[in-house]
Amino acid sequence: PPGRLQAMTMRLQATLQAVKAMRAALEAFYASLSDEQKARFNEIRPKLKDERSAAASTGDQDNTCGGQKAALSTLPIDEINRAVRPTDAQASALDRLDKANQRAVEILNQACPASTPGTPVGRLGAVQTRLEAMIEAANSMRPPLQDFFALLSDEQKAKFNRLGRDAVRGG
Repeated sequence: PPGRLQAMTMRLQATLQAVKAMRAALEAFYASLSDEQKARFNEIRPKLKDERSAAASTGDQDNTCGGQKAALSTLPIDEINRAVRPTDAQASALDRLDKANQRAVEILNQACPASTPGTPVGRLGAVQTRLEAMIEAANSMRPPLQDFFALLSDEQKAKFNRLGRDAVRGG
């Protein structure tokens, strides 16, 4: 798990660098447009699957990450506890990991915009803010995850490693 978190963070950082590189060019292009061109450009945006289904069910055409907030707190602390059966020292480290997860959820929730920005430049800015929050959240999880993982026996580590993989495979 610490390695997977590190790999995810590196992918997020690369994506953030790409967004930052695009943003300056997009801002310059957008500034060069007439008001009529800006209005037409503002209307161009992909309709994401989640937005279509959420808009259809709620009538909300301005859906953001709000519907995903509840899923953010799904670090399966109880499942980890059952799988690895931690000692007292390990349980204390698992508690610190749980607290870090709660803080990471707060970071992500704070970065979730109340509404989708109306311009491409604004939407790209929201993406940048969201990526920065994801990186901050992941970085806040890293030390307690590493500390907990380091305290586990080889057998416990193997069980912990399987938790995420078993969920992905459906078993």
